[in-house]
Amino acid sequence: MAQVFIGFMWTMLFEGAEIATGHAFIDLNYWTGSLIIFVAIGPSLIAYRCWGLGVSESGPTVAAFFANLIPLFTALLSAAMFGDPPKLFHGLAFILIVGGIIISSISREPR
Repeated sequence: MAQVFIGFMWTMLFEGAEIATGHAFIDLNYWTGSLIIFVAIGPSLIAYRCWGLGVSESGPTVAAFFANLIPLFTALLSAAMFGDPPKLFHGLAFILIVGGIIISSISREPR
């Protein structure tokens, strides 16, 4: 939480400077405000809590495999929020990520 707060304060400092100098590239409206609130609550608080619970249930080895899926879910969520459909490279990245997880899980099984 402290890390999120410090990051938020630095971001507001620089965004305030951009707004004050007239160089802001952000459109402050209700949609942007709701996205900022979502990022502050969703990924910053709820996701870390769920991740901690998942690691405690499954163990760090299994959780490490699923950490590789973070870029995939980031791309899917940004596509849903900004209306930009996934591209071919997103599909290729998905195949590579899932393939890496499968190969890693096969090589780690006891023989």
